[in-house]
Amino acid sequence: MDKACRYDIDSAIGYAVGHAAARIKIALRRAFLAAGHDVTPDQWVVLYRLLENEGLTQAGLGERTVKDKTTITRILDRLEARALLTRRRDPGDRRSQRLYLTETGRALARALVPIVQAFADAAYADLTENDKAVLRDLLARIEARLERLPDIKDAP
Repeated sequence: MDKACRYDIDSAIGYAVGHAAARIKIALRRAFLAAGHDVTPDQWVVLYRLLENEGLTQAGLGERTVKDKTTITRILDRLEARALLTRRRDPGDRRSQRLYLTETGRALARALVPIVQAFADAAYADLTENDKAVLRDLLARIEARLERLPDIKDAP
């Protein structure tokens, strides 16, 4: 490999975080399927955020779930096709849509909570409560720093 292009990706924090996140999503998807629920982890997050706060706008939900407009639209389209949520025009802003779970969507979101809790208990069993707190703090600090970074438009 070109010496100027050398990079130890296996030691990179971003790679490690992304790799762990991908493995968590794969394992959680398997847990949902094993319990008889054909739901992706990304769909679960959307369902849960709406369970917490129905009536969010599509843009607001995208911000809360860290999903771009295209991704959140695709997730919402799939959930709406399964009659798990509805979109309603915002009476105060006709360009905006508010999102609401259907009774089926609400029931599914509630049914997934214990599956997620059991999954988390198993997945993070080797971590102490302090380990978990430290990890959450470190990730929050990274996110906060990323929010303060300027956009890099023409990186070499």
